[in-house]
Formats: sequence, structure tokens, C-alpha cells
Amino acid sequence: MKGPLEGIKVLDMGRFIAGPYCALLLGDMGAEVLKIETVKGDDGRRMLPAVGDMSTYFIASNKNKGDITLNLRSEKGKEILWKLLKDVDVLVENFRPGVMDDMGFGWEVLHKKFPRLIMASITGFGQDGPYAQRPSYDSVAQAMGGLMNATGEPEHPVQAGTWVADYSGGLYAAFGVMNALYHRERSGIGQHVDVALLDCIFSFDRTQPQDFLLFGKKVVRKGHRGDYYRCPVGSYDTKDGFIYITATTQKMFLGVCEACGHPEWGTDPRFLTEPDRLAHANELNGMINEWTKQRTKEEAIDALVAHHVPCSPINDIEEVLNNPQIKHRDQLVWRETVDGVSIPLTGVTVKLSETPGDVQCAPPRLGQDNERIYKGVLGFSDEEYDALKKEGVI
Repeated sequence: MKGPLEGIKVLDMGRFIAGPYCALLLGDMGAEVLKIETVKGDDGRRMLPAVGDMSTYFIASNKNKGDITLNLRSEKGKEILWKLLKDVDVLVENFRPGVMDDMGFGWEVLHKKFPRLIMASITGFGQDGPYAQRPSYDSVAQAMGGLMNATGEPEHPVQAGTWVADYSGGLYAAFGVMNALYHRERSGIGQHVDVALLDCIFSFDRTQPQDFLLFGKKVVRKGHRGDYYRCPVGSYDTKDGFIYITATTQKMFLGVCEACGHPEWGTDPRFLTEPDRLAHANELNGMINEWTKQRTKEEAIDALVAHHVPCSPINDIEEVLNNPQIKHRDQLVWRETVDGVSIPLTGVTVKLSETPGDVQCAPPRLGQDNERIYKGVLGFSDEEYDALKKEGVI
């Protein structure tokens, strides 16, 4: 199935999550993505659990890609990269600032030699600034950017349940690449896409900057109660787990009252207005929780949905995978690796009506396309190819 990026060629030099995830998103939309790994492979491959030479960590960020090995610290490896770049539209990397320059492939050099090339660089803190050279991971960005302070129970901040900084870094980088491709269509000139994980997390800080700068108000961790702005908002106990209710308007609150069989709550002086409900949040949440804990998740959800209240069971992954909406949207697909092993993969998230994209292939085995690229595309002879392997270049 064709995607809107058919004909666009991408070199993925990323490691771990952010860079590979950016390239994955471009591949979902039809771009031809070739992943370049060291001879030993992406560090993410060697984690556990694993299927063959692919950890589940690696699987999650590397579908829709070909794969070659290449030692970019060797002179021959660098010569080969120059040859590959002649026919590439986008280069994705997430090394620390300066690493690409040290290898001889910094943006200024690449832009001069290949003016149409687009380069996406994802780092912890960006290409410049006082923190640019600091090491960083997802958790560092979550902590420094304010997200971790806003997450968790009042007594202690916690990390989000997934790699929010890495995935948003990949998303923003893919968004930047798409904008750069559109600009190139009109100007013929590529550009450098600079994405910092810290910036990504800051962009997710909701109204925190405005609340503090305009009103001197700092976020207070609410844990399983999300009633910083509205009430009732939060998680509630049931007989077989937890549900989450987000009643952010007066109409929704009255819907909760009706669903619980207590319409009189809607006229109770303690709960008449939003400020009233926030002032008496513990009482209101306790009353709702008494109702929910006498029911199963399904019973409580059915009653709330019948009164148009936004809500959901708090699902574990088994329940997520069995969710009829997830199935309907084809958010999980199975594909075979080149070794014939069937593995589950996330589907295409963005739905386009005319060029929807597709999950064309499972993540690649390390170096699975070496012969195809080195012999078929770059034209190395059998003898030259064998020599490259012997010398540790590929």
C-alpha cells in the first residue's frame, strides 16, 4: 500500500529510541528507510527479552526498515557513507552534539556537499546552549523539564510510564522533517532539524508556565486524583480494578450524579460550582468511590457512558490488546521477520484517506541487507565485499 513519502530515502543512524522512532514514522508513511548499525549492532538490540537478535525494546522502534552494518570510525566506512548519501533525502541521527562533526559529517559539511539533504538531529538539550554537551536520557529530560515533578503521589515525584521524552522527540523530529520536505519542494534546499528532548518535555508542561508567571501558582501532585483544575477527575476503585473519570464540565458532573443514582448531589451546596467541588474534593471523590467500588469496571463504565461522562477502565496491556477500538483501528499487526518469525508490531497511527501508509515489514536482522546494498546498490565486487567484512568495515 503506497504512502505519501514513497520515493523518499532515509538513512537511519539513530540508536536506542528517539532517532529510530523518527525514522520508523517516516517509514510508516512510505519512505524507504535504511538503518545503519555498527558491526556489533544498535545497543538496543542486546537488551532482554529478545526474539533472535532483536530485543522487544529494539522491535518497538525499528519496523519498516532495511539494515546494513558499517564501521563509521574507519576511513573506508566513511567513504562508503559518502557514497550512500549521494542518493538520500533525509539523514536521522541522535548522537551527542559534535559527534557527527568529529566523524566528518557535521551539518555544515553535509549541507555544502548535498544542499537538498535534510538532517534530523535529536539530542538531550539541543545543538547549542550551556547544557548541550551534557549526557541525557529520557528520564533526565522528564526530571529537568518539569513533567516528573507534576507526576506521582504528593509525597514523591515519579517518572511517566513510558519514554515520553524519547517518543515525543521522535515525533517532533518527524514533524520537522515533513516541514523541511515541504519547504524543499518549493525552495530546493534542505535544512537541519534540531530537536531537544528537554524542549519536547517543556512543550508538555500544560499551563504550568502561564499559571506560575501570571498567578504565582505551582503545580501540586495529585497522584491518582487529577483534580488540579476540575473535580471529579481521577481514578476510582471497583470490584475488579480501577476506572478513570474525567468530568470537566457542569453537564458532565451532573451526568456523574445521575449515573451514581444521586441526582441530589447536583444541588448540594458543597458541589454547586467548580470552585465548590474543588474545595470539597475529598468528600465528593469519597462519595463517588463508594458507588464505584460496589460495581465492576464494566458496570460502572456502562452507567457513566449512558450519561455521556468521559471515562475508561484503567487497562493493563492484555486488556488494551483486547480492546475492540484498538482492533478496529488496526493498531496491532503481525509481520514475519526475514527468518520467518512472526512478531507483533504497532500499526500505523496516523490515518490518511488517500495514502494511508502501511507496516510493510518487521524490524530487520542485523546486517540483513548488506549484500543487497553493498553489491547491488554500491557495486562492490564479491572480492571487495569479502574484504570489507574481513577488515571489520561492515
